[in-house]
Amino acid sequence: MNEEQYKMAYECVVNGKVGEAQKIGEMLKAAGVDSKDVGKVLIDAMNVVGHKYREREIALPQLILATHSFKKMLLPYVMDTKGEAGTVVMGVVQNDIHDIGKNLVVGMLQVYGYKVHDLGKDVPLDKFVEAAKQHNANIVGAGTLLTATMPELETILNKLKDSGMKDKVKYMVGGAPITTTFAKRIGADGYAADAVLAVEMVAELMKGNQCYLAARQEKA
Repeated sequence: MNEEQYKMAYECVVNGKVGEAQKIGEMLKAAGVDSKDVGKVLIDAMNVVGHKYREREIALPQLILATHSFKKMLLPYVMDTKGEAGTVVMGVVQNDIHDIGKNLVVGMLQVYGYKVHDLGKDVPLDKFVEAAKQHNANIVGAGTLLTATMPELETILNKLKDSGMKDKVKYMVGGAPITTTFAKRIGADGYAADAVLAVEMVAELMKGNQCYLAARQEKA
């Protein structure tokens, strides 16, 4: 990816140009730009957007437009994937409606060839287990943005154990308040601090390994 292509993709997401996003994705794909390079640029852009939102430099509508632009630009690459890398069930836990981070992870995993069954947000905890059975999942992922619903992540794991599914799937967790320490304490197999790291983490889980990838500033 050259500098001009990087700038075009980056600015599209940062400025929330949803109408242009898919066309830019198609142009990048036609030019032979690898999906991994596109994904890294988009994460760079979303990190900036997320910072601006936290600092109240932009409002929620701008954050949502950026997220939609992210997904639209990846769409041409997702169309070519067949889910051959593995099957993932993912959702945001009950009583939490914050799903932007989850949406980014879903988009990245789809680009890398995973078949992702997105349960959405505010998901009843039993539905994670039901979906894992229904779709013969390799991995179940649950996330939350709220500290109040962090205990739900351990409850899902216990439900997987009680149902006998934990022997068949790996369980990963994520979200702003989650840390490596928390993930290990509750017995989750994996944790990643962002969508790019999540791709690396899922690849390790598919090999049967546990994997915890913290943000650069966090110590495991």
